[in-house]
Amino acid sequence: MGKKKRILLIEPIGKTSSSVVSILEKQDFTVNFAEEGERALSMIYNDPPDLILVDMDSDKGHLGDLCVEIKSDSIYGHLPLVAMFQKGGYADGEVIRWKVDDFVFKPVDPDEILLRIQLIFDRGERNLDANALTRLPGNNTIISQIQSRIDKKASFALAYLDIDNFKPFNDRYGFSRGDEVLRMTARLIGNVVTSVKGSDSFVGHVGGDDFVFIVSPGVVKEVCEKIISNFNQIIPIFYDEEDRTNGYIESIDRQEQRCRFSLMTVSIGVGLSDNFSKLSHYGEIAAVASEMKKFAKNQGGGGYRVDRRKH
Repeated sequence: MGKKKRILLIEPIGKTSSSVVSILEKQDFTVNFAEEGERALSMIYNDPPDLILVDMDSDKGHLGDLCVEIKSDSIYGHLPLVAMFQKGGYADGEVIRWKVDDFVFKPVDPDEILLRIQLIFDRGERNLDANALTRLPGNNTIISQIQSRIDKKASFALAYLDIDNFKPFNDRYGFSRGDEVLRMTARLIGNVVTSVKGSDSFVGHVGGDDFVFIVSPGVVKEVCEKIISNFNQIIPIFYDEEDRTNGYIESIDRQEQRCRFSLMTVSIGVGLSDNFSKLSHYGEIAAVASEMKKFAKNQGGGGYRVDRRKH
């Protein structure tokens, strides 16, 4: 059947609607719970669900603000969000303000909630730009995010990141463990970027082991250094003990020769919009970031390079 869809139900502890959970679990959904507020946001950032379901009747003012915060997020705002509330309990303007993708009335009708959720997933399959593995926005959104900043003449840093020695690791340990590395990397980048306050941030997944992120120029050095440091601390746990102790694995290179490959690191290249006199197209700064990433890799990997040239 494939992997179960995961639904995050946001409501106070002890208020769990057993009937709603039963309806969802009978249809083979996995339901996780979170209290409203920081706990819910933490769960979304660290393990993005396929859909968010919010019981609005516990604290509509606070939960309405939480819905707005989730849907306004530049990294995970694309995740579908459904509100549950009593019929007639809210004005149309309130529901619109919450920015939710859909809603269901309480008491919940099993056929209605399942139909609405299925329609959301079907619509998502048609329009989904997010990477299926990491749930991060994909290429179309990445392009749009870069171009919108250019059109607004905003000051920003575009960073292009990839994982050094990921292919040999994937070849040795298999795609399942490789996928875990990609998911971990996506969460790590998102958490670091999100932790930098005041930055007009964005994180996207180009595909494979290639990621991009956008932050303000003033914090890009800090973000790159934190990502690299955190990655280096976490990555050894993905290796078997012998390879971790040796500090390398043996695998086949592109010339079909057996070689030793050190533990994975990340290389990051950064382009700065302020260094362009007439920046008009996303491809211009994307090419610079990609070039800087290659320089970082050629220096042995595990570092970052910021372009300081004037264009």
